[in-house]
Amino acid sequence: MEMLELLWPAAVLLALYAVLGGTLAWLIGLRGLWAVAAAPAFAMTVVGGASLLAGFAGIGWSIVPCLVLAAVIGVGIHLVRRRGRRGVTSSPSTSRWWTIGAAVAAAVVIGLQIFAVIGQPSAISQTFDNVFHLNAIRYIMDTGAASPLELGQMTSPNGGVPFYPSAWHATAAIVAQLSGVGIPAVVNAQTLVIAAVIWPVSAMLLARTLMGKSATVTVTAAIVSCAIPMFPILPMDYGVLYPFQLALAVVPVTVAATASAFGIGTSAKDLAPGWWGFVALGAIPGVALAHPGGFVAWLAFSVPIVLVFVVRLWRAHRSGRARAALAAGVLAYFGVGVLLLMVLRPPLPTRGWPTALTPGQAALEVAQVSMFYGTIAIGVAIAVLLGLFWVLKERSEALVVGAALWAIGAILFIVVISLPIGPIRDALTGSWYNNWPRLAAVFGIALVPLATLGIARTVEAIGRLWSRAQPDGHLLRVIAGVVAAAIGFVVLPLPAIPAAVAQAQIRFVLDEGSSLISSDEMALLERLPEHVPAGSVIAGNPYTGTALAYAIGGRQVLMPHILVDVSDDAATINDHLADAESMPAVCDAAEALDVRFVLDFGDREVHGGSHPLAGLEDLEESGAVRLVDSQGDARLYEVTACGLG
Repeated sequence: MEMLELLWPAAVLLALYAVLGGTLAWLIGLRGLWAVAAAPAFAMTVVGGASLLAGFAGIGWSIVPCLVLAAVIGVGIHLVRRRGRRGVTSSPSTSRWWTIGAAVAAAVVIGLQIFAVIGQPSAISQTFDNVFHLNAIRYIMDTGAASPLELGQMTSPNGGVPFYPSAWHATAAIVAQLSGVGIPAVVNAQTLVIAAVIWPVSAMLLARTLMGKSATVTVTAAIVSCAIPMFPILPMDYGVLYPFQLALAVVPVTVAATASAFGIGTSAKDLAPGWWGFVALGAIPGVALAHPGGFVAWLAFSVPIVLVFVVRLWRAHRSGRARAALAAGVLAYFGVGVLLLMVLRPPLPTRGWPTALTPGQAALEVAQVSMFYGTIAIGVAIAVLLGLFWVLKERSEALVVGAALWAIGAILFIVVISLPIGPIRDALTGSWYNNWPRLAAVFGIALVPLATLGIARTVEAIGRLWSRAQPDGHLLRVIAGVVAAAIGFVVLPLPAIPAAVAQAQIRFVLDEGSSLISSDEMALLERLPEHVPAGSVIAGNPYTGTALAYAIGGRQVLMPHILVDVSDDAATINDHLADAESMPAVCDAAEALDVRFVLDFGDREVHGGSHPLAGLEDLEESGAVRLVDSQGDARLYEVTACGLG
C-alpha cells in the first residue's frame, strides 16, 4: 500500500501531459489512441521549447512558460485550421473497448513490475548517474535554470557542458513544484508513468499503424509491451538512464507519424495534406530534448520508411527527370542523416565501450531476445519468428517496414556488441556511446511491431477456423478472446521479466551495504535541515554519495556530481581542509565558497573504486571540525577552524 503514495505525483504528471500535449493533439484533430499516445510527445516538445525560451528570457522555471508556449502553438493550429487547412481526422476505432482494456491491463502489469523493482516510494537508484539526475532536479528548482543550454552549469559553471538534454529533469521539477512531493518520489512516479502508461500506449499505436487496427493487433501489442525485458526495465536498471527511457518510450509515436506522413500504414488514409508531417515534427523535438539517443533511434527507424516510399515513387514515375529528382532527394536525405550522426555523437573519450561478444553470440542473443539479462524471452522470440513468416506471406509495405525496424535494431545491437572494426562500429553506434545496453533497449522497442504481427495473425487465423466451425459462436469467441488475453498478459512475460525485475530490484535496495547511499546515510541526509542553515555549503566526497545532500537534504554541496569542474578554491578544500588551522588559504577558500559543513560517508564508493580526498580524511582528529550529527558510520561535521563555526 505504501506505493500508492506515488499516485498523487503520477496524477499531476498525467494532468501535465494532458494539458500541454493532449490539448494540442485534440486541436490538430487526433482522437482515440492517437491523441493519448501523442500527448506526452507533444508535451515534451512544449516543455523542452519552453525551457529554452525561458532561459533566453531570463524567466525562472515553472509551469507558466509551458502554458504560454502551448497556448501560442494552439492558437496557431486553430488559425491554420480556420483558413481551411483541415487537420488530421483520425478514423474511429472499431475496437475502442478492446483498446481501453488492453491499455489498462498493460498499465497494471507493467506498473506491478515497476513497483516490484522500486520497492519503496522514496527509494532511489543506487547508481552513478543518479547523482546527477536527482541533483539536477533540485538545481532547476533552486535556480530556475531548466534550459538544456544551462543545466550543464550545475557541474561545469564555466561552460564545459554547453548542452545537456533537460526535458526529463524540467518536467520532474514542475511535478515537484505542483505536487509538493520529494524528489525521489517524483522520480519514481515519473518512471511509473513513462513505463506503465506512455510506453504501452506508444507501442500499441505503432503496432496498429503498421500491422492493422484489429482488436487482436491492439491487445497483442499491449501484451508484447509487457514482455520485453530490455524495455522499459533495463534503462532504470543500467545507468540509470531515466531521460533515455523517456525518449525511447515516445519514439514509436514519431515512427508511426513518420510512416503515416509517407502514406504507409493504417493511419495514412486519415491524412490531411501535410498534417501527419506536422504531427511528426511536433513530437520529434520532444524526443531530442529528452535524449538525443532517442532522436537518433527515430532517425535510424525512418530509413525503411523512406526507402519503401522511394520504391513506390520510383515505380510510379518512369520519366528520367522524375527519377533523377527522386535520386537527388534520397542522396540529400542520407547526407543529412550522416551529418546528424557525426554531430550527435558524444565526445570521443565517452565512446570507448568495448565489444563483449562474437557476432555469432550476438546473433543468438538477438534470436533469443536474451540480451543484458541472459534469460530467454521464449514467447517474444517465438512471436518474432511467426512475424517473419507472416511478413513473407503477406508482403505489404507496412509489414515490410515493421520487419525492417526489427532488422535495424538487431543489426545495431550486433554491431555495437561484437563488430571488431572500430571505425565502422563508431560510425553506426557512436551516437549511443558505443554502449551495448543502450542498443539493447533500442532493440526492445524495435521488435514490437513484428512480434505483435506474429501473435496477432496466428490468433486471427485460428479464429477464422473457429468461425467456420462455429458460425454462431460470437459471444463464445469474445469470452475466449478475453480469457486468452488475460493468459497472454500473465504467460508471455515468463520467464524473462521476473528475472529482469529480480536483477533490477538490487539497484533500489536501501540497507547498510547499498552502493551509493546506505540506510544510515539516508537517515542523516534527511535530518540535514535540522543542523545545516539554508545557504551553507557542505563538502564531501561525491563518490561516497555525499553529493545527494543537495537533492535529498535540500542543502547546497561543494560537488553536486561525481564528475564536476573543480575550482581552485574547491580543490584547496578537498585537499587540505584537515589542515585549515595551519593553512590560511583553506580558510579563505571556505569563506569564499560558504563551506561550513562536511559529510563523511567513509570510503565505500558507488563503483567500488578508490578516489580519496586527502583534506576530508580523518577530520575528527584534525581539530578543524566538530561532530554535529551521526548515524552508524555516517558523520556530519561543522567547520570550526578559522572562526567559521
